[in-house]
Amino acid sequence: MSPCALRKMTQKFETTGELGILPGRGRKQIPSSSVQDMATAVVEANSLSPHGSVSVSVVCRVSDMPYSTLRKFLRRILNFYPYKIKPVHLLQNGDSEVRTTFCT
Repeated sequence: MSPCALRKMTQKFETTGELGILPGRGRKQIPSSSVQDMATAVVEANSLSPHGSVSVSVVCRVSDMPYSTLRKFLRRILNFYPYKIKPVHLLQNGDSEVRTTFCT
């Protein structure tokens, strides 16, 4: 930035108290209507799955939404991360005492 432009910016800030930076810069937010649509699509696809889980690509195909938008929605709004998904085993009658006490 040139010294002249810096002086003008300083003078403008001293007189108005603002730098004149326009709002609306940065990432665009996901509209609330599409958030509701995405939540419905995820729940429907999950209920139709025989395994009780569904991939992001399947939901994208069913709902005609971009992969990146759905991924942002799952990560930022619902706080779903792929590394947090873990299989859970049911306790059986023949399990050892250590496993039973650990799981309860």
